[in-house]
Amino acid sequence: MRMHTLFLSLALCAVPAVFAAEDPSPQHVKWMKDTEDLQHKIRDGQDVAANAKSLAALYKDIEAYWGKKSEVAAKSCKDSQAAATAVATAAAANDAAGVASNRKLIGGACRTCHDQHREKVSEGVYKIK
Repeated sequence: MRMHTLFLSLALCAVPAVFAAEDPSPQHVKWMKDTEDLQHKIRDGQDVAANAKSLAALYKDIEAYWGKKSEVAAKSCKDSQAAATAVATAAAANDAAGVASNRKLIGGACRTCHDQHREKVSEGVYKIK
């Protein structure tokens, strides 16, 4: 009986580890691809103000998803929204330095969330942790 109880206890402790990493939903995958696409367009100088506004709106949607799951991710999304809005404002004012500095802030906010919640499974395959 003791062995059975010990085994059951160990099995129950392992359950969170088994479910710790989850596949991102198709919507989440789309959001990440869309943010990457918009950031590339901004970096390449393609309609920077409009693409930055779209990026800020996209981060608002992502924040709604993560806000229920993680304070770190929600803050990263808010920081990215603010930086994307600042990129749009800088682009409208032809302020290249403002665009560049705020693009770096977006990248930093993305990195913070990825470091906390992204687990690489294999080349090009990630799970949410």
